[in-house]
Amino acid sequence: MPESDDKGPGKLAKVLLWLGALLTAVVTAWLTDAFSLLVRPADLIGAGQPPILATVLNGTGGEQDLAVTALPTAPGDRAAFLGGRFGDRAFGDVVARLGGARVGRTKVRVIFESRRDLVRVTDVRVKEVAPEQPVVTGAFIEHPRQGGTDNPQLTVSLDSPDAFFARVGEPGRPFFGPHSLPLKRGEQTELSLQIEARKHSHTFLLEVEYVEAGSGQRRTFTVEDPDGRPFRVTGAPAAYTGYGTIYQNTGAGLRAVTGRAACELFRPERACASAR
Repeated sequence: MPESDDKGPGKLAKVLLWLGALLTAVVTAWLTDAFSLLVRPADLIGAGQPPILATVLNGTGGEQDLAVTALPTAPGDRAAFLGGRFGDRAFGDVVARLGGARVGRTKVRVIFESRRDLVRVTDVRVKEVAPEQPVVTGAFIEHPRQGGTDNPQLTVSLDSPDAFFARVGEPGRPFFGPHSLPLKRGEQTELSLQIEARKHSHTFLLEVEYVEAGSGQRRTFTVEDPDGRPFRVTGAPAAYTGYGTIYQNTGAGLRAVTGRAACELFRPERACASAR
């Protein structure tokens, strides 16, 4: 009778192979259990996403007049501009190409949402992306009067050499530093910001600083307007006569106005007796 193949070196090799497979299975199971304790399914789902999202909302409910550096000349741009549809992308694109800016102040509503167990917004600041420019005087455009109100939570003046966001009514006292905005997973919070300028024209982004729980590292990202453009705000000349043209929103487009009507659009809080 021939001897069995399970004796000698062959048997030893099979035993070692079996022990290796068993050890691999044990180690794999242990690592899987350990990893599951450290990383939850929700973390795996959000692994490719930033820890915090910021969404800028269209419209603020406040009245924000516009100014542009020049008037459009191309027929298509002129039609979109004079149509005065402030919420339309076509109007916004034309205004952006004309160097348009909000007059005196711009309001920004941002929704922050956390994708991690705890994220803390530690600062929001204005990040200028162009040198200060003279005030925009090509034309003044009355914003549609919607009758809504929007009460900002924080405000900043870009006329200040040390510009920081403060609570409305508490100038000189930075909000961030003493305070932060903590967000739990899936939680949202809205921040209403007002950025003011009187002396210059400014082009800027919002820079957000945050800390993710556990890491302790401060990270930043920038926020643009809803159409992916920088924000713009400008001061204004002291008198309406400093503008090349003044437009009134009629509800059916823009109409150029002069004299007392133009003065009242530019300074509605003042009595206007002069004519141009």
